[in-house]
Amino acid sequence: MNKNYFEKLRILDGGMGQELLNRGVKPHGTIWGASALLHRKYHKIVVKTHLDFIKAGAEVIVTNSFGSRKRRLIENNLENKYKSLNQLAGKLAQIAVKKSKRKVLIAGSLPPQNFTYFADLGKDLKFIKESFKSQAAFLNPYVDFFYLDVMSSLRECKIAINSISSFKKNFLLGIHVRKNGKLPSGENFIQVIRKIVKYKPLGVMASCVSTEDLETIMRDIKKIKVPFGFK
Repeated sequence: MNKNYFEKLRILDGGMGQELLNRGVKPHGTIWGASALLHRKYHKIVVKTHLDFIKAGAEVIVTNSFGSRKRRLIENNLENKYKSLNQLAGKLAQIAVKKSKRKVLIAGSLPPQNFTYFADLGKDLKFIKESFKSQAAFLNPYVDFFYLDVMSSLRECKIAINSISSFKKNFLLGIHVRKNGKLPSGENFIQVIRKIVKYKPLGVMASCVSTEDLETIMRDIKKIKVPFGFK
């Protein structure tokens, strides 16, 4: 894909997981929106939801793989479906793009591989690294780039980026921000981005953040030398 894709205004899709639940998908344990991948009866809903986002103007859709990370599947005794669920998320996104007959890119969703919105990565960093890499490997054939979603610390960002480097594929970085422009780790958003620029991301997103908490970021946004957006 064009590395300058986000140099102009682009529209991404909305919250896939919550929308699937809104449309009648019954959650299985803690895998949230990925519950729609477990049962064939929900697969059409996944495709239809992708399509509706595209019809609403989305130029990029994100795979429904936020809940199919390895740790979540282990928690729900579904580790044996790790590969198949992630591959299915990619395939359903491709079906939606084909049906839309539009030039839409697919971003492979790679969420935190430990816990969401927490900076503490625990002691098993090897598990986290291997989980980023394996989930990326399953999604890789179906996506145009990876979307590292709601990272909560500079350390987590670096681990994720380095874990997927072997795929030689572009990535968009989503960072979770709380009050005063701080990550859950307490690090300053702008300062973290300055240390990430060397990895050449397609762009940086303020991810799962309220409009009130964006004020501090917006004051310093011109200091960032990479494309910036919100999700």
